[in-house]
Amino acid sequence: MRVLPILAVFLLAASALVPPAEAPPAKDWTFLVYMDADNNLEQWGIADFLEMATVGSTANVNIVVQFDRVAGFDASYGGWTGTKRFYVTRDLTPDPLNQLSDLGEVNMADPANLTAFVEWGMAAYPADHYFLVLWDHGDGWQGVVVDDDPVPNDRLTASELRDAIRAVVTATSRRVDLVGIDACRMTLEIVYELADYADYFVGSEKDEPSPGWPYDTFLPDLTANPSMPPSDVASALVDRYVESYQGTSDISVALSVVNAAGLRPLASSLNAFLTEVSSEQPYFTAEVVLARDATEHYEIGGMAGGLEYDLYDFVDNVVNGTGSRRIERAGDALQAAIEAAVTYERHWDNPSPSNGVHAAHAHGLSLYFPTAGGGPLYAALTFSQESLWDEFLASYAIGTRPQVVANATAASIDGNGDGTLDTLVLRYAPAANGTMAVDVYRDGAYALSRAYVATGGRADEVRYQFFAGGRYEVSFYLFVGGTLQNLTVVRTLVVHQLVTFLGRVTGADGAPIQGASVTLVDLANGRTATGTTNAAGYAITVVYPTWFDEGDPLELRVVAGDREARLGFNATVGDGTIVHDVRLNAVDQGVWFVALGALAAVAAAGLLGTAYFWRRLRRTRRLP
Repeated sequence: MRVLPILAVFLLAASALVPPAEAPPAKDWTFLVYMDADNNLEQWGIADFLEMATVGSTANVNIVVQFDRVAGFDASYGGWTGTKRFYVTRDLTPDPLNQLSDLGEVNMADPANLTAFVEWGMAAYPADHYFLVLWDHGDGWQGVVVDDDPVPNDRLTASELRDAIRAVVTATSRRVDLVGIDACRMTLEIVYELADYADYFVGSEKDEPSPGWPYDTFLPDLTANPSMPPSDVASALVDRYVESYQGTSDISVALSVVNAAGLRPLASSLNAFLTEVSSEQPYFTAEVVLARDATEHYEIGGMAGGLEYDLYDFVDNVVNGTGSRRIERAGDALQAAIEAAVTYERHWDNPSPSNGVHAAHAHGLSLYFPTAGGGPLYAALTFSQESLWDEFLASYAIGTRPQVVANATAASIDGNGDGTLDTLVLRYAPAANGTMAVDVYRDGAYALSRAYVATGGRADEVRYQFFAGGRYEVSFYLFVGGTLQNLTVVRTLVVHQLVTFLGRVTGADGAPIQGASVTLVDLANGRTATGTTNAAGYAITVVYPTWFDEGDPLELRVVAGDREARLGFNATVGDGTIVHDVRLNAVDQGVWFVALGALAAVAAAGLLGTAYFWRRLRRTRRLP
């Protein structure tokens, strides 16, 4: 009873795999849709097929679908079951009469079948670029494409997906330009498996609504501009996807474009971040656990409580929760790597999502983050092999904060007797032998790091003398046996710097005006400083940062007899000049003006800028 149907399927499948005698000329794009609707998504598969058909293939774009259906969900278009291939033209319907071939019942969760489809599509419909879409359910790192027939709840695991695409690349000697996951939870682990075999990915780090992607609004973008590179094609899809749900979906949505070239640098930055966090554990165990709790995470079974967490948001919460500048620097580098890998991202956060899951802090990549450990299958992933994430999962929630005193203090003093604070004095007397690492920040920007041998019970002193004024912060990290035992932070330390404002006041003929009154006003705090012009101009000296702060609105007011002029600008210490947002207003009709040519902020030592220097770095030890 089953011999003839099986034989017929074999013959049809075999003929479908034979390339045409003469391949058609290459188009710009071939859009390959691996549509596994062999489950409860069947009605949405039919709807998406019809959306594609509202556009159809064009002279520059091929749209090819391998469509697997199942009995019991949707009886439309003959209610056929099994798997068929279609070349989608405008207004085509998924009727058996329109098929290219009937493959019979195919397990779409078998990696060999995915490989066969992609190789066939590339051979039969050559193009400059290929966009492979995996259409179905997605389950994060555990896999995508869930097929219920012939094997219930079978899926393409991450490693099987990797093997399938690797086989395509090996056979065709080219990478897939763009892999799209029209399914839930395209996580970091999934795209990492394919990093060597595809150039770009597009998908959602959280669940998608059942209708999935809006092919009827996205495909016109592609067919209208088929010369778009892969990143632009993916970005157009992101825009259309978010626009299609914004304000109407009962759940929050997010979609992102990921550049495969950025994934290994991201893993390297993640390792550096986790290494620093681990070195500061268990001192910050409670803070890291709280950071996880505060991080945006997504669905499981369509409802809240899933274990995929936004990586960028987690880093934010760790940095803010620990207050460690060392973790902050590693976190900044990791977030920059995420931004480099996620080339485009959009989300819409439903203020009252029906499933309680938000997307306000979506940044494009989520990853598996259970309360403890990832298990052997997770440890076998390429991402786990090349990152420290699975080791971190096994240890991040273990331990309590050590109670080791550092007796660390810092103060600013006048080290050279010139009347201004120019030296930071750091003192510490830890209760245990170890390493005292020191971080210094100036005006919120990283300045320097140093590390010293620390002897338990002994008082040590370190002095740093600086040219550049500012508001300084010092962090003391006591490491014992390679782990953090104490963190002491001293803020609001001030180093003074004399800053001189120079300029000239000239008449209409360009000749200098002498005897004019010049007043410098800090509009933020009302402070004023005055001077009088001579043949060389004027010079007004103030102390930074006690007289003004960076960014303060300043104003020069010049008065000579009954004539007055004003110049407003912002104090921008960082780039070596004080002139910003310059405006010159002559209050009265006059024949003179303020010339800005030489206006500048000049440090007493002749320097002002983001780079700052110290004259000497002296360390002295003082035994108790």
